[in-house]
Amino acid sequence: MVSTTTTTSSTITTQKPIIRIFTCDFTDTLCFEDSELVITNGTQFMAYDLTLPPQAPLSDVSSISEPTTNNETCKLPYQPMIDNGTNTASSESWFCYDNQCPTQNQQKANCTIGDYGLVAIDASESSKTINQSIGLNVTMDDLVDEQCLRYYYYFTVYEEVSWGQQVSVLIKFENGTGNEIDRLSDVDMIENRWYSRNITFNSTSTNYTLIFRFEVTAVNRTEHPALNKTIYFALDNIDIYDRNCRDVLEPPSSPMTTELPRPPEPPGIKPMNLGLILGLSLGLGIPALAAIIFGSTFYAKKLNPR
Repeated sequence: MVSTTTTTSSTITTQKPIIRIFTCDFTDTLCFEDSELVITNGTQFMAYDLTLPPQAPLSDVSSISEPTTNNETCKLPYQPMIDNGTNTASSESWFCYDNQCPTQNQQKANCTIGDYGLVAIDASESSKTINQSIGLNVTMDDLVDEQCLRYYYYFTVYEEVSWGQQVSVLIKFENGTGNEIDRLSDVDMIENRWYSRNITFNSTSTNYTLIFRFEVTAVNRTEHPALNKTIYFALDNIDIYDRNCRDVLEPPSSPMTTELPRPPEPPGIKPMNLGLILGLSLGLGIPALAAIIFGSTFYAKKLNPR
């Protein structure tokens, strides 16, 4: 008898690897150049009144998200030390102050300092806009409609006073069309700190312009002393991915298509045909069952003639 061995395989198909199309942290990678955006690390705002919230970020996002010199992250919020370390400030801080912050072990450590992008709108201005061209190095066949924009934002919030602060995020295509993909207002800025944003949007083009528009809608600001102040808007760690934000935040476990082979049949055993198995089972099983029933009935009558 000739022995045969058979093997079969199954295919598991998963999504392609997630690709970051664009990135800007204003430290290692720059963006929105030739605009009214200023790159800073926030040190010019260190001399503010510590009894009040800061007018702009005192440090960038990496300073509070990456480990400090003692390999621990900042413990936020905290009250900075003032008067040469003899007293604490009355207001809480969500930034590194003087390039330092307290960590989880209650020890003060040096922060990893970087830069962020800053836009200032004074009392005589109402809005400013910055633009960044985005180009995808893919063909239209490989273009994924859904993309994910992730960024950190900040804008000045003065207690009990609203200036109508707004941030609009738009994309504009080469043919002149476009749409707004995100909008923020003062209700999205509860405290003077960095906040993150994750926005899924659709793009049908390999090239478009990313636009941030900053607005202060309060009128007659120069005529009212309480409103005659500069409003600061800040951005940091801007990234665009070729997938929706749900997949970016929770990526699939396997980024590839994999063939999973099944183990071969043991040698010397020939696989049987399913129809043959069923035919033998029915052909032999039914007569045998009838014989058992008939024999049992006959035997019972012999034991009990009545």
